[in-house]
Amino acid sequence: MSTFGLDGVLSWAQAHQVASTCARQLPDTYARLDEAAGSVLAQPILTLSADPPVESSAINGYAVCGEGPWRLIDEVTLQPRHAVRVRAGDPLPAHTDAVLSIDGSAAEHHGDGTVSVVGLDGLTGLPDERARPDLGSGIIREGEIAPSGALLVPAGRVITSAVLAIAAAAGHDGIEIVRPPVVGVIVLGTSLLSQGQSRGGRVRDALSNTVPAFVAACGGRGNPAVRAPDTADLLLTEIDDAAVDVIITTGSTAPGPDNHVRQVLRDLGAHWLIDGVAVTPGAQMLLAKLPDGRFLVGLPGEPQSALAGLVTLVAPLIAALRGAPAVRSYPAAVLFADTPAAEFADDTRLAPVRLEMLDAAKVAHPLPDAGPAGLVGWAAADAIAVVPPGAGFRGDVVQCLPLSTR
Repeated sequence: MSTFGLDGVLSWAQAHQVASTCARQLPDTYARLDEAAGSVLAQPILTLSADPPVESSAINGYAVCGEGPWRLIDEVTLQPRHAVRVRAGDPLPAHTDAVLSIDGSAAEHHGDGTVSVVGLDGLTGLPDERARPDLGSGIIREGEIAPSGALLVPAGRVITSAVLAIAAAAGHDGIEIVRPPVVGVIVLGTSLLSQGQSRGGRVRDALSNTVPAFVAACGGRGNPAVRAPDTADLLLTEIDDAAVDVIITTGSTAPGPDNHVRQVLRDLGAHWLIDGVAVTPGAQMLLAKLPDGRFLVGLPGEPQSALAGLVTLVAPLIAALRGAPAVRSYPAAVLFADTPAAEFADDTRLAPVRLEMLDAAKVAHPLPDAGPAGLVGWAAADAIAVVPPGAGFRGDVVQCLPLSTR
């Protein structure tokens, strides 16, 4: 029974909503730029000083003072009828009246080694000692681009390479981020194989690498999976030792005396949020909150069902913890063919699909449940179609979940 105000097995939409809203954003933390990529910005990025900090040249040319022609010099302070060569972005010497562009000027070299700069007539393009730029032209005033403390990137944005670039360009060495959730993974069962093909009645462990990789793709910090025998005492010990925000278990979620996840959660006094979802595959997924505030997601051990639990519960839970913007709806597509039927009439069917644009419409091609563990379709999918009860026929419009949230 869910303690979120919803009793019994939940619909897929209810379960997804619970996972999206049951957790609060984690605290802010300071991160160096080289470790902040993919996280969510907790505080806005502001300019540390005025841009530009001093009057600067907007163009390549000559900083000039007074009327021309101008004698070219190399000084930090200009006198009338003198000029200094500058490039775009260079600070300007004191007493600069304007910047004369390279294209609008001509340099004359004299026998004594001096150089004079003359403006060009705007109509004829010929040197004219009376030609001069307008006062202030070619100059970027202090703070004209942005004053000190100006907003560069608002809080709540996912930190991309472009965000890192502007932060560094503004002089920041680090930024405030929402701390990414740390996720521990416990794979239950002693008969799983770590290498090679399934053999001798034992199957290959398909989830120890999969779950941490999915967590990382969602913006969490997935610890390497821990393999543990399916016993209540050992599971209790692993949960107690896990210094994480979220624990994900795989296997042992079906009701029964040989499956211990529910027993351990009851012993711990956990608050049940989700105990079963009306979905194919993955009906036996569950979500609970431990008394110390950590969350536990129980995934079925069957790989397709576990993947269904990842996109249904784990992705929205991690998004909530890391402060990612809430997803109001997912992209829609038109089914190109019928999807496989759900196990029960009131189940939502999660179906892997390949997406393409066809006649200006987004079309979803259902993929087969084939290959090892029935995962060929999931491995080739662009998205997972959420097919509500009673739907799943060619021409139906369905929402399509991304396989990660970043």
